[in-house]
Amino acid sequence: MDSETLQKTYAIVPGLNMGLFAPQDLETILQVINKYDVPATKITSAQRLALLGMTEEELAALQTELKGYTRKTAVNGVHYVQACPGLKWCKYGVGESLTLGKKLEELSFAEPLKAKVKVGVSGCRMCCTEPYLRDVGIFATKKGWTLIFGGNGGGRPRIGDIIAKNLSDEEVLALVKKCLSVYQENNKPPSRTARFMERFGVDALKAKFLE
Repeated sequence: MDSETLQKTYAIVPGLNMGLFAPQDLETILQVINKYDVPATKITSAQRLALLGMTEEELAALQTELKGYTRKTAVNGVHYVQACPGLKWCKYGVGESLTLGKKLEELSFAEPLKAKVKVGVSGCRMCCTEPYLRDVGIFATKKGWTLIFGGNGGGRPRIGDIIAKNLSDEEVLALVKKCLSVYQENNKPPSRTARFMERFGVDALKAKFLE
């Protein structure tokens, strides 16, 4: 690999929350891409737009021009929320996944979460956002939301535990916060939710809710 290739390793990811953007936003981003002759673009697994291959100097300029598109995250909150088009935009949708996803993005805690927490929200049983493989997974049925906790799709994959079914928007948000609070208080040593649940167990987690 030559020195020029090694130099061009930077990327900037505009904050397209849950992959949503207005047409005028895309037009503005495209103008910046063309202005800097960005070599490659990619939609990431977190439903964000990565601009690849800039030099360090170009990166600084891009950050300035795209400052308004930087993803806003809740203080000490989740790493990202992945959501499908849901009831409004998909013929299979039975739940408003984008509306719920936005509320989940705004969850915050007194202390920083001890590891990445990735959230997947699906508007139907097809589970397009792979909720069983997310730290927090949620999918909709006609009876309400199903909450899954402790999934992981990495090098040590784990199917998450079903915590509760047939939940309203308010109920699932409250229960997500309870799950993450127990995770925060008992996650020693710090690890992702999958490893935590292997040690702690779903029964112990549910028992904490009763307390």
